[in-house]
Amino acid sequence: MFSKFFKRETEFGHFMLCYADNIEKSSEQFAAFIRVFDPKKVDDWIKQIKELEHACDVNTHQAMNWLESTFIVNFDREDIHRLASDLDDIVDFMDAAATRISLYNVTEILPDIVKLADVLSLACKETAKAIRAISGPKLNRQILDICKNIKNYEEEGDTIYHRVLASLFKGDKNPLDVIKFKEIIEEIERSLDKCNQTAMNVESIIFKYT
Repeated sequence: MFSKFFKRETEFGHFMLCYADNIEKSSEQFAAFIRVFDPKKVDDWIKQIKELEHACDVNTHQAMNWLESTFIVNFDREDIHRLASDLDDIVDFMDAAATRISLYNVTEILPDIVKLADVLSLACKETAKAIRAISGPKLNRQILDICKNIKNYEEEGDTIYHRVLASLFKGDKNPLDVIKFKEIIEEIERSLDKCNQTAMNVESIIFKYT
């Protein structure tokens, strides 16, 4: 009987580690895509990001099936479901931002969007670190420091997001470009918000089980 419990804990760790890897890789790819933006290579970047998003979707599907069919010995079902959903959303919103860049035939990237993508990448690295930490055999309250770092990055991203919005609506840009860039930065901001939400989920788990 105990071997089954240990197996289930291992499965939980497997799903969480897959999320961590996908989020980290996706954010690195997305930030690089934005940083070295080349309109001629958009399709190649989109393909790579889509593959990571698909891998994350597969992991979510498998995790949810596992969640429905097993007795949980790690955390509450609600905690795991919420965590998995938000982790999947992080990558979904990055994919949405990249897709919009392709659909809208964007030919240049604003400097502040580059900064926003870099902040998102840093937040995702910390998010991955937090997820790996709660996947281990023992929870440690030092994980809360990682959550604090994520929140700080989310606040930094908010500052950049509002600065971009303000510059877009100054009136010196083509209205169509304003709409395009607004939607792109909103998707990036949503991804950052989900990193912050994940930090809050992790904090809740730490407070419950330590």
